[in-house]
Amino acid sequence: MSDDYEHPRAKHEASEGFDRTDPASGSIWGFTIGSVIILIVVIFALQQYFVKVWNDAVYEKVLAAPSQELQNTLNQNNYDLTHYSYEDKGKGVVRIPLERAEELVLQDAAQGKTFYPAKDTKPKTDAELAAEAKQAAAKSAPPANANKE
Repeated sequence: MSDDYEHPRAKHEASEGFDRTDPASGSIWGFTIGSVIILIVVIFALQQYFVKVWNDAVYEKVLAAPSQELQNTLNQNNYDLTHYSYEDKGKGVVRIPLERAEELVLQDAAQGKTFYPAKDTKPKTDAELAAEAKQAAAKSAPPANANKE
């Protein structure tokens, strides 16, 4: 190695050596223990905050008593489903209790008076579907002699 440097290099004696004193281990241990304690406190505080927020949300959404408006609406709906009343007196539209309406529908169904297709229907076979498709094609196709002029 060459001793040529761009800046002057100070010469040290071998007796100087390096810093032979021990590091301040007490301070290092104090800092480490303090950091661990702060970390544990922060983790515990975050966990308690999460538990509080969770419990508040559960109480608000599940355990809290329903509002009075909701209770009034439910009571009105229950009354409407169990009592007779006029919907429109001028047109003669009435409301009947749900149980009575179910009885009337079952009676109509037993007598075959239902106004919707509630009877069992048999699925069409492939031959029936092909015949219907052929008829539809024949109706939509132009006559054979229509193009000749």
